[in-house]
Amino acid sequence: MRRLALFLLVFTLLGALLAGLGYWLLDRPLAALGSQRLLTLRLDAPLAEHELQGGLPFPGGEPPLSLSLAYRGLLAARIDARITGLAIYLQDASFGLAKAQELRRQLAALRDAGKSVDCYLETAGEGSNGTLEYYLASACGTISLAPAGEINLLGLLADAPFLRGSLDKLKIEPSFLTAGAFKSAGEMFTESRHSPAALQALDALLDGFFGQLVRDLAASRGKEEAVVRSWVDRAPLSAAEALALGLVDKLEFPDEFRARLEEAHGTHQVSLADYARASDRHAPAAKRVAVLYALGAILRGGSGSSPFSGEVVLGATDFSRRLIELGEDDSIVAVVLRVDSPGGSALASDLILREVERLKARKPVVVSMSDVAASGGYYIAAKATKIVAEEATITGSIGVVSGKLATGRFQEELLGITHDPLRRGASAELYSTLRPFDERQLAVMRRRIDEIYARFLDHVAAGRGLDRSTVETLAGGRVWTGADAKARGLVDEIGGLDRAIALAREAAGIAPTETVSLAFFPKPVSFWDWLRQRPRDGRLAAAPLPRELLRRLSVALLEPSPGELSLDPAVASLARPE
Repeated sequence: MRRLALFLLVFTLLGALLAGLGYWLLDRPLAALGSQRLLTLRLDAPLAEHELQGGLPFPGGEPPLSLSLAYRGLLAARIDARITGLAIYLQDASFGLAKAQELRRQLAALRDAGKSVDCYLETAGEGSNGTLEYYLASACGTISLAPAGEINLLGLLADAPFLRGSLDKLKIEPSFLTAGAFKSAGEMFTESRHSPAALQALDALLDGFFGQLVRDLAASRGKEEAVVRSWVDRAPLSAAEALALGLVDKLEFPDEFRARLEEAHGTHQVSLADYARASDRHAPAAKRVAVLYALGAILRGGSGSSPFSGEVVLGATDFSRRLIELGEDDSIVAVVLRVDSPGGSALASDLILREVERLKARKPVVVSMSDVAASGGYYIAAKATKIVAEEATITGSIGVVSGKLATGRFQEELLGITHDPLRRGASAELYSTLRPFDERQLAVMRRRIDEIYARFLDHVAAGRGLDRSTVETLAGGRVWTGADAKARGLVDEIGGLDRAIALAREAAGIAPTETVSLAFFPKPVSFWDWLRQRPRDGRLAAAPLPRELLRRLSVALLEPSPGELSLDPAVASLARPE
């Protein structure tokens, strides 16, 4: 035991020493004023919205790049005379269209600041759809493609599995209720194809997203929109075809790309992630704008994420506590609530909204929507001071769904398992997964869902300054693009973090020339803190493992609460196109 304790102590001290050495080495190349540097950005893994976990305590254990970290680095690089440009090595864009629009805007701002932005593509999709990779690359000043690469500008595809046929074979009976004709999250269990309402909403989303892609690609490459549409219909395109048609600027190997940039910028290069982390260590100003991330499925209890699966939960208890702390911090003059959530528990969403309202009474709260801020994700945003969304944000979905999968016949007829339940109380079996709802239970569930839906409508009407009758025409569970939501009053402005922060400063009465620091929350949980987490109240307080997370997410379907604010599966697939 003593040897083990000694080993752990030495390991911890070594980790701290190496971490300190890493920070020192990181500062050294950034310290020499006047030395020109080229930033490098490698996109070859999923891009999270914000880093929730710290890195492992040894070299190479840093957390992967997040959009939050990239934003901080690009923001600093705009005004840093030492930074001459950015080289992007783009292999995989594993995120949604709205995040791509945020990154495109940041790249445009960097170019407007006089910095070069060059992109290298080995390929845009190898045996896969490369539309999002090419869309992001098109924001660069130049695009280089490997001579054997291709541009798979194939367009958009929305797909979702329908399980009704399998459930019938397994004798599992789905029993679902919704408030809103467009609230189709339960259709994957009850139907074999999209309902007319769901199809209408999905078609509108696809048309909106495709129009945005075509328009932006045409502007970036200096082509007519009809030409871009012809590229899509002709794809996949070989490297030679892409060069001839004007989709890329050069065909070259990676070493040729690097050599060309070194000739133009010199050999001093630093990764965007390292640069951003070094820039974060400046002394804060007296006044701060907080950027608070609301990420993942909304549930009661603690927030958390798994470093192994990447799954994220937004827990009402933990998140409400953060909102309260920001309200009590006098150095925080305004809060930007960055939302990337498909919804979840109606109760948890309502508890969070209550704290958003209380915070708003003390200081401005501006919402910035990422890929998805729908259903419960829109619920918690509805009463903010202002709402900013990307054109491709998936939002709305103002509706309620609840239900269960009854497995009694599956257990008895296929597995030979029998039950002999004993009841006290007329509704004792309401949430049992043995049998579907009977007529009385359906009436009980319908009453509760309608009550939750009415509450949702009232919150939106009050928060957005709209007549309730107007909100009803926009609700029904229908999802909207950010652009369509703006046109209908569900969103105030189109833009990203820059615009949300500017609105927060303005609402707080901060002059444009006054220095204000940005503070990003929540702070990443360190590796050691994560190891020390213990389950509480049957939940993992800060870092649910995949098994526990699955259990928590399944509650809405297998053991339903009175109502869930959930995003439809087919819509979720559009948020992160393959």
